[in-house]
Amino acid sequence: MLVKNWMLPQQFSIPSDALAVEAVTIIRENNLKMLPVVDGGRLRGVVHRRDLSEAAYCVSGSGDVCELNYFCNKLKVKDVMVRMPLTISVDDTVEETLIKGRDMMMSTFPVLDGEKVVGVVSDREIFVTLFKLLEAGQQRLRVTLTDVTLEGGTLSKILRIVDNCGGVARSIFTVPEKNGQVRVVLRAECDDPETVRKAFEKDGYRILEFSA
Repeated sequence: MLVKNWMLPQQFSIPSDALAVEAVTIIRENNLKMLPVVDGGRLRGVVHRRDLSEAAYCVSGSGDVCELNYFCNKLKVKDVMVRMPLTISVDDTVEETLIKGRDMMMSTFPVLDGEKVVGVVSDREIFVTLFKLLEAGQQRLRVTLTDVTLEGGTLSKILRIVDNCGGVARSIFTVPEKNGQVRVVLRAECDDPETVRKAFEKDGYRILEFSA
């Protein structure tokens, strides 16, 4: 799964000499978490919703007219942006992005193609990807098997059980468990879910979750 196929394509950016209040407006109106700062087609930094919100809160809370005037009319994006931000490449995988986000405790990255900003990937896009993988919102048979020993032919056997019961598998993936075995998460279309349940139980599978 490459980032370029799952990212949010770049639609918004702002130059470093723009006023910070312009960044606030773009971020608020488009419900963004982060806005790339681009000069001459190159990434200079990023501004985060959180940082701008904190700055605005401090100014409004102080009640100082001079500070408010400075924030609205003089504070530039370059004064509040994060310089040399961490980035990812269009050819990085979603898995690599998740690892980088975990290790750096970050949830949003600009995506570069060479030196050009072409998109953004964040926990929001990861959530949407998971939504699609799980086919959330669709009427499906949902089965989670636990304590499964993963070896050659294991997943094929599970899919064959569904097929033999007249079902059509829509997605299947595994989640590692602490004991070295895996959970198998399955989504399928099936007119007779109970037949599938009984078939799994007959073959000795331990069903952790089952719903239709």
